[in-house]
Amino acid sequence: MITFLKKGSGRFIMMIFSILIIAIVFYQLIVREISIPSSKLFESLKVINKCTHNNHETLDPSVEMASTGVARTVHQIWRTADIRTYSTELEASHDFWKTMFSPLNYTVKLWTDDDVLQLLRANYAWLLSTYEDYPQNIQRADLARLVVVHAEGGIYADLDVYPRDATQIQCLQHLRLQAIFAPTAGTLGLSNHFFMAERGSSFLQWALCEAKRRGAAKSRRMLPPYLQVFWTTGPIMVTAALREYAWLYSTQRQIIGLLDEAYGRAVIQHAAGRSWHRQDGRVLNYVADHVRNTVLMVVLILITISALLYVGRNCASINREHPASRRIMDARPGHETMIKAH
Repeated sequence: MITFLKKGSGRFIMMIFSILIIAIVFYQLIVREISIPSSKLFESLKVINKCTHNNHETLDPSVEMASTGVARTVHQIWRTADIRTYSTELEASHDFWKTMFSPLNYTVKLWTDDDVLQLLRANYAWLLSTYEDYPQNIQRADLARLVVVHAEGGIYADLDVYPRDATQIQCLQHLRLQAIFAPTAGTLGLSNHFFMAERGSSFLQWALCEAKRRGAAKSRRMLPPYLQVFWTTGPIMVTAALREYAWLYSTQRQIIGLLDEAYGRAVIQHAAGRSWHRQDGRVLNYVADHVRNTVLMVVLILITISALLYVGRNCASINREHPASRRIMDARPGHETMIKAH
């Protein structure tokens, strides 16, 4: 062990240092993609921490949403019409949305893979090859949700997103915003597990174009599967699209809404099923869910490695200073022999 530390300590330290540098650079790239630092963007983005409206008006089924363009439709997506196959751990939220919103004259619509393909072939042929070429089903689902809301307007909710307050959801529809998204990483970025938008939203059109650009085969080889999804079709892509959209179409009027994290939890419940995650996604989510414990563990490991290197270096120094003792130890190991030699 000491010999290994003596001979390989420099190489080992360089390896650890290189890994840390790569991790820091990679982290900075991800943060740059997912965060929203632009002042022009904030001119177009409204962070929503409350919504007050006349409750009688919002709950009245006769009140139309034409003033905002947000249709009375809740869109959800699954492979087939049989949502019992969705998860063995979570109950799909489709019936929860129907129970709460059907009495309010909403249409709660479940799109299957065949339905999405039919829509793409009819109205979004320019996206069809991108959709079909994705290596993962979740990427197709990510693109499909943007397509269906762009095509018809309304609300999109993952099957692991449950409604909590119909009044607040209707209130959000009356804010005269082009689109409203759930947050990710606090309010640093846009998530796509829950959002609403007007039909033909120009921002959703921009996001679809960005997804098309990132769907190129070359970009798919850049990242592991979990981050590949986030970068090509998920929150990283949507956030980057908004940053570009706000820069190109900067306006003094706030047109995109982002739910404050605490307020968002009062509007919906996100169970975060994560059924599509592979091993790399599970590891990254474990780190995110246990960040404090993970950081502590990493610190302890680094301290242990440093201590071993320190002990190894001291032992090597002692051996150099007392070569006779080392020869006796090599020839006749044993505590008694060591005493006689000294």
